[in-house]
Amino acid sequence: MANSQKITASEAFVEALVAEDVDIVFGLVGSAFMDPLDLFPAAGIRFIPVRHEQNAALMAEGYARASGKIGVCVGQNGPGVTNLVTGVAAAYLNHTPVVVITPSVTSASEGRRAIQEIDQMPLFAPIVNDQIRLNRPDRMSWAMHNVFRSAATLRGPAQIDIPRDFWYGEFEEVPLTREAYRVERAGTGAARADVAKAAEVLRNAKNPVILAGLGVVEADASADVAALAERLGAPVAAVYLHNDAFPASHELSVGPIGYQGSKAAMRLISEADVVLALGTRLNEFGTIAQYDFDYFPQNAKLIHNEIDPLNLGRLRAIEVGLVGDAGAVVGQLLEAIPHGPDVQIVADRRARIAAEKKKWVEELRALSASDDADPIDPRRALREVTSALPADSVVATDVGNVCGTANGYLEFESGRRFLSAGTLGGIGVAYSTALGAKLACPDKPVLSFSGDGAWSMTIQETMTAVTENIPVVAVVFDNAIYGAEQRNQVDYFDRRLFFTNLDNPDFAQIARDMGAVGISVNEPSAIAPAITEAIESERPAVVQIRVNGDKLSEPYRRDAFRFPTRYLPKYGGAAPHA
Repeated sequence: MANSQKITASEAFVEALVAEDVDIVFGLVGSAFMDPLDLFPAAGIRFIPVRHEQNAALMAEGYARASGKIGVCVGQNGPGVTNLVTGVAAAYLNHTPVVVITPSVTSASEGRRAIQEIDQMPLFAPIVNDQIRLNRPDRMSWAMHNVFRSAATLRGPAQIDIPRDFWYGEFEEVPLTREAYRVERAGTGAARADVAKAAEVLRNAKNPVILAGLGVVEADASADVAALAERLGAPVAAVYLHNDAFPASHELSVGPIGYQGSKAAMRLISEADVVLALGTRLNEFGTIAQYDFDYFPQNAKLIHNEIDPLNLGRLRAIEVGLVGDAGAVVGQLLEAIPHGPDVQIVADRRARIAAEKKKWVEELRALSASDDADPIDPRRALREVTSALPADSVVATDVGNVCGTANGYLEFESGRRFLSAGTLGGIGVAYSTALGAKLACPDKPVLSFSGDGAWSMTIQETMTAVTENIPVVAVVFDNAIYGAEQRNQVDYFDRRLFFTNLDNPDFAQIARDMGAVGISVNEPSAIAPAITEAIESERPAVVQIRVNGDKLSEPYRRDAFRFPTRYLPKYGGAAPHA
């Protein structure tokens, strides 16, 4: 074992980052952590200074999702830390490993209502997997090792709260390598009896369907999922917002379920007698009716794989529960099912899959084949944008009517390419997520899809992209409305449009004023060249596409809306809004 060395708490903090191979930290400079920040250059750590701390957490999450490594973010005590909450909540619900560093007021100031004082532990308690409050400077290394271990093994955010006067402690300690305090997360499989039961159910299935979720991406298991699907002749659908869980070009791939997803996937799963769900919670929102079609089969036998046993049987009754890493479980199923059904059965299943895929491709093409009207039909815009994407592109998407519709257009060949807003469903999160992803994948084209409402919430980070030379392409679908909410008003409020119309500036010009490439597009034929130009510029770029606000896809939440009832006379006349 190495000899002990004298060290300060700031040095111990930075050395803990070095031990974890952290090369980037996202945040906004603050006095509460200025002492360790001063050491970053000598440690080989790049600090990315954002314009708002929410985006630091989102960038850390995007970095982690695109790389598989741990993202790190930090904020000034008090308001800087509260600004991190949205991004940390997104990471928690997306199972993204992020270490959240929250400097706090000095230990002597606690409870005295000091400036920028807030109790930062309860603030994060519901949205982190672990948290440690540093209680003395000489425990800095121990605390840092623990939060990194928690983030890595529990796959989610972990918080360390550090009183700002604790950076200055001095002590002796023995330095540790990462191997001395944690092991890499192992891919453990399901119980043997459960695997045998699942294999028997699959062997007897007449119309099996496989659903691939985030666990398949995390385990890099799409090749084994393909092998199992080929053996069974089963279609593979991607879980909502995980289009990158299975290669789109594979002949058994039928696209994503969920909002504006693939009708081929939904028609096939509606006929399933067995559904094998791999690496997914089967989130309720991702399986609600689409296209006026309640597609998820009520009577099918569900074989459900999830790494968290609490999620099995939580939302849907299961025939078999397979607790474990998706990659390990698929490997077990391949061993338990050495050969598939009769060759003719497999051939018939493949023919049915091909027919449904062809039908959906033709339908989607027809939906997207509008004329060259000005403003541009949103579906035509999406078709033109996605057709111009290089094969290895990484795409982050916001929530919104147009961006949600992109679910049916985005196709990927490998994992860690689709970074959606996720379960939190935040608006204005895509661009920051994409910036983090680009720093993780500098050799890949990285784009964000945002509506004009979402873009208004994150536009300031264009300055960060320019200053730090992060060449992300922001695609902004500008229809001058909050589209998702306006569609609700059209359907449920008799077209009374309140607070959903937007008066936007020229986003492309603002991008140019910030030092980025700015391109404004008004014709469908100009969209693909603009995307190509922006990517090839290798500079931060904003492509503003003006789309028709009258062309809106169906509401996100038909399940949660009712037509309004008014009893008081003063509210019965449906007075117009200003």
